[in-house]
Amino acid sequence: MEEVIKQEERRLVEVYEAIERCASDRSASVAKHDARTRELEKERLEALGWREKNSITEKLVEHGHHDPRKYLPEFEQRHSPYFGVIGIDDSDRRIGKKEYLIGRQMLMDGNKVLIVDWRQAEISQLFYDFEEGEEYEATIRGRDREGILTLKRKIGIERKVLKRIETGSETYTVCGDGWRGSGDAAPSSADTKAEMSDHRMVDIVSLISAEQFRMITRNSSGCTFLSGAAGSGKTTVALHRLSFLQFQEPQLFRRERCLVLMFNRTLRDYVRKTSDDLLGDTRVDTFSAWALGAVHQLGLTVRTSFEDSFAPQKKDSRISGLLARYVAATKRMDPVLDLWKFYLEPTVSETLFADARQRDSFRSEIQGKIERKDRLVSFSDLSILLRLCQLRRPAESVVQGALNFYDHIVIDEAQDFAQIELEAILAATSARRSLTVCADDKQKILSFVDAEGFLKFRTQLNTLGLERETLSLSYRSGREIMELAAKVSGRHGEVAGTHGGIVRFHEAGDFAGAVRSLRQLVAERLQEDAKSLTAVICRKKADVKQVHAALQGIEGLHEEGGISFEPGVLVVNSHQVKGLEFTNVVLWNPSESEYRQSEIDTNLLYVAITRACKRIDIVHFAPLAKALRG
Repeated sequence: MEEVIKQEERRLVEVYEAIERCASDRSASVAKHDARTRELEKERLEALGWREKNSITEKLVEHGHHDPRKYLPEFEQRHSPYFGVIGIDDSDRRIGKKEYLIGRQMLMDGNKVLIVDWRQAEISQLFYDFEEGEEYEATIRGRDREGILTLKRKIGIERKVLKRIETGSETYTVCGDGWRGSGDAAPSSADTKAEMSDHRMVDIVSLISAEQFRMITRNSSGCTFLSGAAGSGKTTVALHRLSFLQFQEPQLFRRERCLVLMFNRTLRDYVRKTSDDLLGDTRVDTFSAWALGAVHQLGLTVRTSFEDSFAPQKKDSRISGLLARYVAATKRMDPVLDLWKFYLEPTVSETLFADARQRDSFRSEIQGKIERKDRLVSFSDLSILLRLCQLRRPAESVVQGALNFYDHIVIDEAQDFAQIELEAILAATSARRSLTVCADDKQKILSFVDAEGFLKFRTQLNTLGLERETLSLSYRSGREIMELAAKVSGRHGEVAGTHGGIVRFHEAGDFAGAVRSLRQLVAERLQEDAKSLTAVICRKKADVKQVHAALQGIEGLHEEGGISFEPGVLVVNSHQVKGLEFTNVVLWNPSESEYRQSEIDTNLLYVAITRACKRIDIVHFAPLAKALRG
């Protein structure tokens, strides 16, 4: 133990010495370059003839090409410069024994690579794919290599201090009175979040599995479809894959021409910190926010509203074909008027509305908009308006941020997007049609979005050479939690879980008894770990209000209605939590009347259960939903 710790402490000291040398050398090079720039600018200012001025200008331009800021990037990972150490004994004696450090950014010490960027897959694959003592076979720089992995350690460094060393057989951690060894497994993402008191998605590049790493670094730049159970890492893989593509081929995947679209604002905020670290200035936003901006890029200004009595019909998968036929048969006009005219097409209203009174009400509303020259569109209209504008443009035209523009787009939770929305996103990609689509039909929770639309979109992607990947192992929830989720969903083949979890049922005689049990459970979770985040998940918004009021006085209770990623207690409804994770979940009164035996209610229940990392408590005073019994 002592020798391992001393070895890694020496290594860290040497790395920080190298970081300081590199920073000093870079500063000296930048200062020298800037001094020469000032000299040339002074000479140009003092030059008398235009020929002399032009000559000096050319020198300035040439000098600018050699700015050290371009080829000597500043090392930005000072607080945690690397997370892995591997040693190899290669069968090629010219290579022999070597050690590599794996981190989030490459570091050069003179002509020697001191830290390998994890996205340099030829080397980092040895860290992700093999265990200490295993024989490896890999292709590195075009050459087949084989040998033995003699060393593999995971390293935890926080604020420049060595905190954790994980070997194949032992884990050493810094405690209050020094180092301690144990056989404990590596910390989960929930532990990492609690340590940072920030429960947003964390950068788990050091925890990526071999399966995830293979998907992240696969040699494909077209359409990739990622599926898998809740907590299997679909979003994590998608974000890291985009980061890998941007690193490997920066000319093909320009950060400013890539886009990540999330299901809602909560999910966007949940991933934003990690996405900033991985993707820099790549835009991460909701579909609605992007679509509104795209419409503006197409030269259209509209007012928007969330209210729409006919939103479900506008999510119908048949809208796509109806719109394509309408565009082919009509001429271009003012886009908003064009949208209203499309809605008034007899085939549109007859297709979307089986009920004659509802059909007449819809047509009457649209006719009134035309007469008033109304430019107020709902967010359900927005996707159709965007697609209409795209179809009215020549097929080869490029519009920034709206049409044939993006090098790559990531779509998260795609199963709850309407077909017309997905087609508008696809049309916004460049001719290569490069997409990563994350979806899980067991987590579809919007009943008003036509499920046929996503199936049709997948069929459409197949013509573009869609490649499918399935993540099989859940990394979020403990085994017992995933077993309960599998019972609810019927997804028994994917029960996994890399650690243990706790599932407890608490039956009360009435609402008051359930509240007493809830208050006690919440207090216990906070007492166990003040940095944890516990979510009380209700079925409906009305329940949220009632339960939140019943929890008043509990220390750490967040405000009603919002979602914060700070430690404490949240009270939310099941529609709000998709894609998120919490240390603990309390499922509030999941009764048979609240979660019926429909596909959507079953999916909502599955989503709520799989938000829990360590523990789920089911508190109820009404008969349990059938899926939870027995």
